[in-house]
Amino acid sequence: MKILRRRKRRFFALSILIPLLFLILAGNLWAFSEFLGQDPVSRYFPAIVRDLSGGQEVSPHGEYIRDTLREAGEPGAGNRGDYLRTRGFYRNTGNSRFSAFDMTALAVTGILVFSAAGLAASVLGLGSVTADYTALRAEAAALISGDLMPAEKKKRITVLKRRGVGLRIKLASFTICLVLLVVIMVSTPLYFRMTRTQQETLLEGLRDRSSVLMESLASGARTYLSAENLLELSFLPAEIIAVPEAHYATVTGYNPENTVFEDQVWATNDPDILSKIDTAELEIGVSRLTDRLSPRIANIAAEMNARARSRVGSLSAALAREALPRTGDAGVRVSRASLETQLNEELIQVGREIGSEPPFRTRIPAAEMSRNYIFFKPIFYYQGTDDYYFRGLVRLEVSIDSILDEIAQGKRVLLQVILLVVLTALTIGTLGALILSGFIIRPILRLVSHVELIRDTDDKSRLEGVNIRIKSNDELAVLGATINDMTNGLVKAAQASQELVIGKELQKKFIPLETDSDGNKMTTGYKDTKYAQFFSYYEGAKGVSGDYFDYQDLDGRYFAIIKCDAAGKGVPAALIMIQVATMFLNYFKAWKPNAKGMRIEEVVYQINDFIEALGFKGRFAAFTLALFDSVTGLVRFCNAGDNIIHWFDASDRKMKTLTLPETPAAGVLPNVLVETKGGYTVQTFTLENGDILFLYTDGIEEAKRTFRDAAFREIPCTEGPVDTPHENHIAGQWNEEMGADRVEAVINAVMNRRIYILRKYHDPEGDRELRFDFTGCEGTTEEAIMALVSVEKIFRMYKPPSAGQETRILVDKKVDKFLKAHFFQYQDYCHNIRECPENNMYMYYTHVNEDAQYDDLTIVGIKRK
Repeated sequence: MKILRRRKRRFFALSILIPLLFLILAGNLWAFSEFLGQDPVSRYFPAIVRDLSGGQEVSPHGEYIRDTLREAGEPGAGNRGDYLRTRGFYRNTGNSRFSAFDMTALAVTGILVFSAAGLAASVLGLGSVTADYTALRAEAAALISGDLMPAEKKKRITVLKRRGVGLRIKLASFTICLVLLVVIMVSTPLYFRMTRTQQETLLEGLRDRSSVLMESLASGARTYLSAENLLELSFLPAEIIAVPEAHYATVTGYNPENTVFEDQVWATNDPDILSKIDTAELEIGVSRLTDRLSPRIANIAAEMNARARSRVGSLSAALAREALPRTGDAGVRVSRASLETQLNEELIQVGREIGSEPPFRTRIPAAEMSRNYIFFKPIFYYQGTDDYYFRGLVRLEVSIDSILDEIAQGKRVLLQVILLVVLTALTIGTLGALILSGFIIRPILRLVSHVELIRDTDDKSRLEGVNIRIKSNDELAVLGATINDMTNGLVKAAQASQELVIGKELQKKFIPLETDSDGNKMTTGYKDTKYAQFFSYYEGAKGVSGDYFDYQDLDGRYFAIIKCDAAGKGVPAALIMIQVATMFLNYFKAWKPNAKGMRIEEVVYQINDFIEALGFKGRFAAFTLALFDSVTGLVRFCNAGDNIIHWFDASDRKMKTLTLPETPAAGVLPNVLVETKGGYTVQTFTLENGDILFLYTDGIEEAKRTFRDAAFREIPCTEGPVDTPHENHIAGQWNEEMGADRVEAVINAVMNRRIYILRKYHDPEGDRELRFDFTGCEGTTEEAIMALVSVEKIFRMYKPPSAGQETRILVDKKVDKFLKAHFFQYQDYCHNIRECPENNMYMYYTHVNEDAQYDDLTIVGIKRK
């Protein structure tokens, strides 16, 4: 159902997003087509345009159009006055204006394509943010419910917090980009459209004003040129004051000698006229004009005369016939006046067209426009009986510099407004994105912080009543409730664990360890007598356990010694251990140095009988019991299951072993069956002066470290076929033990004041030698035992590159002191230190990690002086 709901939400989002993108893109495309100066329908659907136009192809070079308003007095004109509006300019119907592709169009296309791509990328980015948000919630849930090691959990929390902050930045960034790109996609065509509209409006206004002015000039020139009224003609150019963009106006006409148009100057106010005429001085009606329009004059004259002839030829012939005099015939005069009026009206219609050099267009980019244009308008009138009608030409030169400046200023103002809108939108979008991202991410960060608080609180009982509240009604609220339930469970577990801690402290009461100023048992025990010296070390694994040792001073000469390892861990093992300790203490409490007292096997039978009677399946105790005569060095051993004795021979300066008879562990068989197998017997051994007896459980020899590759991933041994020996382990195994060989080598190195090199197999740090310098040791029992514990600590320790301040291991301060004095690579592994506020006997190493302690470390050393 969740998958279906998720897919439904995605489908709904896409159903809204895709049409929105299509509308934005279509709007931009439409505006872009308008910017190019072409109807979008005719641009993108040419077949429809051909159908609507009767199947005719539109010329790619444009068409010459004429749009005129009739003069007052024209048929159908009504009484509008002499307000003339004439258009005779080229309108683009194809791509002639863009035969060379416009760079501005290319820029607009690039902006739109880039914006569309960026918009799609931003939308996809927001989709990825949504996916990251979902993954982040899943990781938060996995972090809370997952069964991770503390160091790994702390690392995951750090990564989760970093991802949460990164997700907030990503969400804000993609939202800001989305706002920016939408603003760009909307404002870019708007900018070009408004700029184009302003340009067209200003240029069309110039064209319209110029058209009105030229009609006025042509009308006066028609009247005064036919009468050769030079005075009135000279006043005409002054009318350009009505068009501020106009530079000058020039009226040219026919040659007075033959009345044929040859472009002679009849009136002008051109300041550069002397450089454009063929005479040294301006001679009205004589000086011939030469300018940019001159190469076209012959064609213009021929074309204009041809148009006039085709339009008024019949009327002109009729007037020629009417020119024959008919005396007293009033009808003839009326008919001639009517024909002349009709002919002049037709010539006015022919002369309404206005041209320009170069062609004046309003929709091309301003950068491609000429700065100056010459507008020209023909002058027609009928004179005499010839068929020549084109008599003159009105030129008006205008400059668009002021318009281009106004367009540039308008672009700047519009750009400033758009930038202001963009900045406002970005500001609002940024604030909104940050608020939105904070609103989305804050619950996750609160959850992570709460989990971090749980992790950093060593005493979980203090978390009672510490709950997190998530106000949202989504999965995060459910996750918060789960965290609260988990916290309550941790509190209950911590309270139960405190009872176990109390049990562990109670268990340690039976072990001869030193105490601190508050009466708490430490990790070491020490006893020095006249003939013997005792030193012990005990570091339990988590929870209560079954390791136990003791050395009781019976009368100053004899000492009762026991080293016991109850099978398994937890409360059952601890109960067996306490029972063994109780029976041991009770037995030797009334001990006497007589023949009966020397028969220590009796207590072994008692312990075996009691444990066996409990009926704990799979529960037993392996121990070694000894009665030590410190004066003579004689040691009486009686063992139950544990039959290997280690001792350092001072004369040979090396470790040796003593093998006792094999006997069943206590609790496995009833005493009757034990007797049938030989029973528990007493064996004797003599310690010479300087010899040291070492009693330790399997916690030191069976300490384990995991094989890892260069990336610190756990790996099995692949050196050879599976189950074949490789060094101190078997191929296919995932770990190695410290082993008896290393234990003996460490003690020998300490007692002989040598350097010991620890080598680890399949070590991610390579074949590195970890060196311990024992050359400064005095060969004491304490040094030997502390060396064992310290080497075991380094044996399980490793330093992954990812380890940081949050990765820490607990270290006994006495071990740290020994390592600082004898471990060569102390600065590489142990220099990052933090205090342990919960127990001042310990400290933390940071930036390193270790494999878990497999079992209790229990080591006792007895040296005969």
